[in-house]
Amino acid sequence: MDSLERLNQTIASTGAKVVTSAHPAATAAGVAAYAQGGNAFDAALAACFMETVALPMKCGLAGDLVALYRRADGGFETIVSVGPGPQALAQGAVLERLGPRSVGIPGAPDGYATLHGMAELPLSKLVAPAIKAAELGLPWSWVALSYLDEAEELLGRYSPHHPYCPHGRRPQLGDLRRLPGLGQLLAAFADLGADLFTGEHGKRLVAEVQSRGGFLTLADLSGRPARRMPAESLALGDGIDLLVTPGPTAGPRLAEVMRQGANADADLVGIVRAERQQARARNREALDEGTSVVTAADDQGNAVVVVHSNSFPRFGSGLVLESGLVLNNRPGRGFDLAAPPYARNAPAAGRVPQTTLHAWALRHGETLCLGATPGGVNQLPWNAQTIRDLLAGASPAQAVSNPRWALDEKDELTAEQGVQFGTDAAPHRAVQRFAHRSVQQVIAMRAGLPHLAAADPRSGASALGVY
Repeated sequence: MDSLERLNQTIASTGAKVVTSAHPAATAAGVAAYAQGGNAFDAALAACFMETVALPMKCGLAGDLVALYRRADGGFETIVSVGPGPQALAQGAVLERLGPRSVGIPGAPDGYATLHGMAELPLSKLVAPAIKAAELGLPWSWVALSYLDEAEELLGRYSPHHPYCPHGRRPQLGDLRRLPGLGQLLAAFADLGADLFTGEHGKRLVAEVQSRGGFLTLADLSGRPARRMPAESLALGDGIDLLVTPGPTAGPRLAEVMRQGANADADLVGIVRAERQQARARNREALDEGTSVVTAADDQGNAVVVVHSNSFPRFGSGLVLESGLVLNNRPGRGFDLAAPPYARNAPAAGRVPQTTLHAWALRHGETLCLGATPGGVNQLPWNAQTIRDLLAGASPAQAVSNPRWALDEKDELTAEQGVQFGTDAAPHRAVQRFAHRSVQQVIAMRAGLPHLAAADPRSGASALGVY
């Protein structure tokens, strides 16, 4: 058995019910939801709530949510809960990429609440593990510390007294991070649901943003951004269908890339580059990152992928409240701030910005695979590579751990050791194996067999099964 096979055994699991997430504590919370009688939606939500405490620099109640799911008694649907541009944009307010003038309307509360409509357990039970973790503390991991280090200048500029470095001291690996304020906010969400930010919590959020020069208002927080829509479908041939989340997510862009690049001989790098150029020309490209992923499938036939995000690569807008809540910069990062006013992705009040967030599913007869990854502009190429590996016969564990390439915002191509480009490879910079910080997660459902689940080894993701 070689080292890769041993690695695959540590990142893959099977079971009648499965759950994956970007943090072991979140995956454990999902398993606990199953143990209490919950379904896949309960498991996914419990994992999401734990991620808001374990990875608050990437996702949380002030962020956004995109989900792709199948209910046991129906077809594929999606939830897109991304906050629209604030009303001040109609009065001449000018967005910035970061800081108080980048802060967006949270879509996560309405998104989580909409998903909960398909769950079995009360919200109070689903948030309970995350509340306890916020009070008792979770250890800092090397991944979380790296996000903190990378955001040092951002936080120093906009939130110099943030709670992630108590008393101004950088935490060390293994130190406990206690965020009881986030636990209290989760408890309030269990009571208020989608109305979390329409009352006192919203007033405090708005007061903080406006005191620093931002223009978000309480009226902006009164909307319900969650939209339930059918998944978009593309036939790839041989009875295989690709299902994706619709716009303004990048799902349709992924479908276009796979329409041209499903074949193993196709130049996937060239196809992605060409599609990216077209997106730029049409003002459809978004650059958001700061994202996490959860997946779950149960023994009733329910399956769900949740992608939730604070936008910018880490710590969102850079505004962090005393509770530890990170405010997103979806409008500042998602809109094309240089686009003419009539452009599809120009800043506008009530307009939902384009987002790199998306999820996908492959359906072939009675076999179904679902997945997603964080990664900002690299979500699309990383998902495309994973899908093509699955189409070529790779197992979920192989698909999430195979060497991969990336294209950054400046279009520089980097490739992990082992990537095979073929004879016409574009110039690229080689990086170490597992150097790209993706968190790809895939679940596979097969008739008459246990589900398969796999989680990317690059950034601490985990997969667990329950029989």
